[in-house]
Amino acid sequence: MAGSELRAGGTDEQVIDFDKLGESQAPERQTKMLDGMWARVVLAVCVVSSLFHLYTGGYKLLPAMQQRPIHLAFMLFLAFMLYPATKSRRDDPIRWHDFLIACLAATPALYLAYYYVPIARRGGTFETYEVWLAVIFCAFIFEACRRTIGLLLAILAGIFVVYTFVGPWLPGLLQHGGFRFGRVAQQMYMSVEGVFGVAIGVSATYVYLFILFGAFLNKSGTTKLFANLALAVAGHTPGGPAKVGVIASGLMGTIQGSSAANVAATGMFTIPLMKSIGLRPHFAAAVEAVASTGGMFLPPVMGSSAFIMAEYLNVSYGYVAVGAIFPALLYYAAVFLQVHMRAKKEGLTGISRNRLPALKSVLLTYGHMILPIIILITMMTMKFTVLFSAFFSIISVVVLSWLRRETRMGFREVKEALQLGAINTVSTAMACAAVGFIVGSVALTGLGLIFTQWIVNLAGGWVLPTLLFAAAASLFLSMGLPTTSVYIISATLVAPALVEIGITPLTAHLFAYYWGGVSAITPPVALAAYVGAGIAGAHIMRTGFTAMKLGIAAYLVPFYYVYWPAIVHWNTHPLLDVAFAIVGGAVAIFCMSVVTEQFLTRRIPLHKVGLAAAAVVLCINPEYWTSVVAMAIAAYILASEIELRKRIASLFARG
Repeated sequence: MAGSELRAGGTDEQVIDFDKLGESQAPERQTKMLDGMWARVVLAVCVVSSLFHLYTGGYKLLPAMQQRPIHLAFMLFLAFMLYPATKSRRDDPIRWHDFLIACLAATPALYLAYYYVPIARRGGTFETYEVWLAVIFCAFIFEACRRTIGLLLAILAGIFVVYTFVGPWLPGLLQHGGFRFGRVAQQMYMSVEGVFGVAIGVSATYVYLFILFGAFLNKSGTTKLFANLALAVAGHTPGGPAKVGVIASGLMGTIQGSSAANVAATGMFTIPLMKSIGLRPHFAAAVEAVASTGGMFLPPVMGSSAFIMAEYLNVSYGYVAVGAIFPALLYYAAVFLQVHMRAKKEGLTGISRNRLPALKSVLLTYGHMILPIIILITMMTMKFTVLFSAFFSIISVVVLSWLRRETRMGFREVKEALQLGAINTVSTAMACAAVGFIVGSVALTGLGLIFTQWIVNLAGGWVLPTLLFAAAASLFLSMGLPTTSVYIISATLVAPALVEIGITPLTAHLFAYYWGGVSAITPPVALAAYVGAGIAGAHIMRTGFTAMKLGIAAYLVPFYYVYWPAIVHWNTHPLLDVAFAIVGGAVAIFCMSVVTEQFLTRRIPLHKVGLAAAAVVLCINPEYWTSVVAMAIAAYILASEIELRKRIASLFARG
């Protein structure tokens, strides 16, 4: 986008150009250099992979034990072609032995897809050589996970696999009878309860198509629409660039599959923009991290976890999206409010209107590219399948892009989008495959029931202690892991304990998901915050703790909707309950922001900070009268501070 294209009228000063702003902030490359013949091989595989998933999503989905192995074969091939064995080898070109290893990695998965029918007819029995195929397959999965995600998830998955063998020698509740090598191999390789379970099933369908959808939006310029729209709406307000970061990252986060990836994508322009008005580097990075993390909680996509959640709960996708919408809006309202208070406290101004794109120009140039997202949501609302809705929306991106020259997608852009979608799915697919080891081990050993009973017994069956233990367990198990892994692990091990004490399944799963998701902004392993710190040039730990403070709503909101389930199940509860739940939630985040920033129109006196903290507790208590008292406290704090400001202004006016 040229800066002059969206110029605010009446000035020769060019508006902010996001392309130029992010040129010096490009994130560190994770894959090998693509050049020459091997670049064409990778391109061909990516295009074929994306076309395969478009075909199965829009026309005919294959049986699970064909669709999933073919998907994983593509992803394994690309993982070993693109990702080096060590970070120091990123600048190395792809060589023939990389191609050979990639083909070997894909072979066991292709074997399952090709011999699907004979294997099914055997009724679960397997040949001796298939055990060794399983060993080779699992070894490649672990190595691909290490290359794409990192060592932490690979080690965690390995611990669970080892647990299936060492059970007879463990003490107490952890003890089990143990399993033969062949039985474990069969569970992980030849069943839908191991690597080819729900996680990789969702990766092979919903995740791939929605990442591909995001790639097409990116290549059509829709990401510029989000950024410029946020800039036009909020750029001139106090701390405008920080609010732009919140809005743009939230919009992008709804279609991204990872909070850290979203930081890398949008932080390149939002972080320099925030720093340009005086925000400290660690705060700018924290704002971006918190906003990007919130995208994982915001429908329609929720980092693809909405679809996995629907599969786990055996409900429709719409049921999950409807339940998740108000908690996510509370989260973003809290972040936005806190950013506003911080900007007012530090006396930060917005960006001059001369440098802001005109809203009318933004909408005229890129506004039509919001239609594919509207089409997606409308089709899912009309009960079309999620896969067909995603397929049709991708096609609509290409068609609608031709309405304006600035967004027009030709053959080159379509080809690049197909390639980008495949490459961007690799790390998510490897995470889902590695998590399959965890889910398979839990199913085989019954560890999930043990973990549930441990949490319930430790908390004595009381709701609040159970929630605290569940929150701590979700946070600990999710540190350093990508979004899809976060949800699957917490859903497998933690959510059942909450259901056990009477919390509704959707609320329980959302609670575990939120507390797993905040690991992205919680030190010591706050991946989203650390990516932001790298872009901003900020201190890592200071960025992490600032993000934790800014994202305080993410820690509070899950407790709130457990005690006020009407905010999740708002379409089935009485209107009065829903109204109190929403207003009470708004009051709680207002008071929490007051407590955190200790500022409104001035520095808040300590007694009012104490009152605000009490109001937060009163809001969470599921009684009408406590909510009314909390509302009264919030109204008193707000009114008294506004009145005081008026008196001070009046005195200055007289002077």
